[in-house]
Amino acid sequence: MTRPAAITPPTKADRELLGFANAAEFAARDLYAIAAASAAFTDDEKTVLVGFHNHHRAAAQALAGMAGSVATNEPAAAVLDIFRSRLSGSDKNAIFEALRELENTLASTHLSLVGTLEGTGGAALVASIVNTEARQAATLALLGARSLNDALTNDAAPLSLGASA
Repeated sequence: MTRPAAITPPTKADRELLGFANAAEFAARDLYAIAAASAAFTDDEKTVLVGFHNHHRAAAQALAGMAGSVATNEPAAAVLDIFRSRLSGSDKNAIFEALRELENTLASTHLSLVGTLEGTGGAALVASIVNTEARQAATLALLGARSLNDALTNDAAPLSLGASA
């Protein structure tokens, strides 16, 4: 395997994809804020959820830097709609499961973007985000009393570009 001679900037098409990822990450940030406000969790669990919220905020901000003016810095309404209703109630394992599915969906989405992005800078950034989301999904599975196999398996389908609307 050879490395590119230089980091290449995102193309116009890349910026659209990075803007899509930006909106998905801001949606995840908002979903974690909802979950962290739940009375179902202990203070320690809320600390984990706030940490994951902050990871998504940082990812969204980094993606905005790569996407430039294409980034809306607004949460993807479709992503919020998919997961928001699953974050209420007192069953914290069900909430952990919904968040695990969110993380796995985002990891699958971003992994699909890595193979599509032409600029190496954007691809490297998105690849680094995939790693964090995979680790967060595993953590959530274990917090939600899932098996180690469940923690390490991701069968989630990626979001389609239309999910940013």
